[in-house]
Amino acid sequence: MRKNRTVMSAVLVMMMAASWPLSVTPVASANAAAAQTTLSASSAGQPMAKSRAAASPSAGVPQEIHEALVRNQGHQEEKWRFIPSTSQSVIFTFGGLSKKEPLVHVLDAMKANEMRGTFFVTERELKRNAENIRLVRSYGQDLGIGLTSIKGGGTAAEYAMQIQRVQNNLQQQYGVTTNIVRQMASSDNEAGMKEAASAMKCWFIGQGLNAVQSKDKQAQSADEVMPHIFGKWTTSLGRNEIVYIRTDYYEKPSLAAEVMMAIKEQKVDNIAYDTYTDNPIDNHQNDSAYRIVSVQDVLDEPAKLYQYPVNPLDLPCEMRPGYGVGYITNKNFQQEFFKRYIGAPGVTMTERVLGFSRREMALADQTGLVKTAAPQTVFLTFDDWGNDESINKLLYVLRKHRVHATFFIITKNMVHNPNLLRAIVADGNEVGSHTDHHVPMLRIDEKGHSRSIEDDEVYRQNVRSSYEKLFGAIGDMKIENGSRYGLTRFLRPPQLAISRDGCAVALDEGFTYLVSGAGSTEDYGAVSMESLEGIMDHIVHKRNGDVRRGAIMIMHMSSTASRTPYALDLLLTKNDQRPEGDPKKFKVGLLGDYLRDGYDQRMATPKDMREKQIDY
Repeated sequence: MRKNRTVMSAVLVMMMAASWPLSVTPVASANAAAAQTTLSASSAGQPMAKSRAAASPSAGVPQEIHEALVRNQGHQEEKWRFIPSTSQSVIFTFGGLSKKEPLVHVLDAMKANEMRGTFFVTERELKRNAENIRLVRSYGQDLGIGLTSIKGGGTAAEYAMQIQRVQNNLQQQYGVTTNIVRQMASSDNEAGMKEAASAMKCWFIGQGLNAVQSKDKQAQSADEVMPHIFGKWTTSLGRNEIVYIRTDYYEKPSLAAEVMMAIKEQKVDNIAYDTYTDNPIDNHQNDSAYRIVSVQDVLDEPAKLYQYPVNPLDLPCEMRPGYGVGYITNKNFQQEFFKRYIGAPGVTMTERVLGFSRREMALADQTGLVKTAAPQTVFLTFDDWGNDESINKLLYVLRKHRVHATFFIITKNMVHNPNLLRAIVADGNEVGSHTDHHVPMLRIDEKGHSRSIEDDEVYRQNVRSSYEKLFGAIGDMKIENGSRYGLTRFLRPPQLAISRDGCAVALDEGFTYLVSGAGSTEDYGAVSMESLEGIMDHIVHKRNGDVRRGAIMIMHMSSTASRTPYALDLLLTKNDQRPEGDPKKFKVGLLGDYLRDGYDQRMATPKDMREKQIDY
């Protein structure tokens, strides 16, 4: 059985290697760069660049550029919407340096608010707008290479030559050395630009947010522009997301600066944890605010950069997707389920259960407790996914109180912000799956009958892809001083609903434990911070006030649970103030330190953990 699983794992790894182009950054090691070039543009599913690299250089192509293109073997650099880094920042970039007045407005606002950015310079601007470029430098801002389209599409060699010319001019005229390139407008040969950037070992910068829309050229206020560049549910920018602003586009000279400041105030400043008694301005220990920085500022913190996605071949077999697949059979499922299911008091035959017999559910766990938990220990967990505005506040509260939690992630949208997921683990927290698209194992139909929503194969792909996506972002990260990986094989069923077939599929896909919990705060519907803190207190404490040892508390990390960080801060602050030895004082553990080494939920519930029913 083990041999079959190992073979299956190896096959899946080879499939992943073929389907995941490794976006090795230009600052990666020579070995990583060599590995990257083996994945050609064609194998990555990208259009081949119009390249004329041959045995000898074409007329007018410098020898060094020809050799760089040959060594590059046609590889195309990633067009980055974000820089893969856990640095606590957002990146602002700018183009359009032809007009001095709007540029001064932008530079003055940046100076007044200690903001930095990258200003991309084209060959045309080098010739015509030297005064404005010197102005940018006089404010201490960074310059980058603005790559413009060549008539007829151009070749990779021609774009590499353009990069080289702008690099040389920036160095000679302004003392700037840079390998940061941006495509300034649409091109008939973007693939050639990407190949040139790769050959010249440059970062090829795109944007996660383009703050200039054609409909807003005559706008008179930032209030007119902001609804056009942000969707209804975009409450904040992402960690190291790249914002692009063209300074000379609007007819109103000050509008680019006004839009820039509106973005900062409404979509960056709100990411910080900010209360009357605890905010980044008055409390220097409050490190929750994001900086606004240049591309180079992020690159200058190499310890926080990473390769995305993670290369599965760099990690041990037991961490790779596919490991442990194929273990569950009809014969062993029942006992494996009893062993590896941490249930919940509210999940019974009459609600959120499909396919199990009454006898099976009577034997299955309904405590939601980790039965081997150390004295006074409880567990904090968060479900779903969110954005920097919601999750960063939780991370700050956990850091503030020196505790850690388990984050169960819906992975469908996580792939747009892997930096935030890595930040969760970088803080010492661990991660499990909440499936890829949060479809529960069952639903109640109009007649009140439980029905499966997805068939077994669809659900299998749902849970399988969730682990693959988590692995691609954080599979290489370790916690607890490097003693273990932060990515677990725990799965929390959406809505805590379980079906026999769904549980069998999840366990068969290599998930080691199905984790519900002792109580959900249902914080997405909280009416006040104080009432929510009271619910939290009732989950981690018994009726008599003693700590509910082993209790797993379920919270949420989405923007709909906006009161959760503040209520949790209040709960933990009260707990910190209790003296040692107080029976109400709890400790916070990590599930991964207990649900391991054959942990078996079938064990008898210790006497001190037994209760008739948890009430909230």
